[in-house]
Amino acid sequence: MHAFTNAFERRWFWIFMAIWAFICLPLPIFYDTEYNPSFFGVPLFIYGWLVYGLFTIIMIGVWAASCLKRPEYHEFDEDDPESTEGSSK
Repeated sequence: MHAFTNAFERRWFWIFMAIWAFICLPLPIFYDTEYNPSFFGVPLFIYGWLVYGLFTIIMIGVWAASCLKRPEYHEFDEDDPESTEGSSK
């Protein structure tokens, strides 16, 4: 399976490519050669990386949740609830 097999894969491929391309831009919130203070004197790019990292983790969580709703991820689910691990026979 590759990124262009269906609409779901294609959409998430482009979302993550946009996230990756955005980080490559030389914006002052990611890369700065001068000290630009922000809240409490912390350099601005530190907050930029923290916000961007949080955004990326949230997007990975949204992607994982949407993946788990798809039928191909339930291919090996047990049909019989009594045959699950830990059940006594």
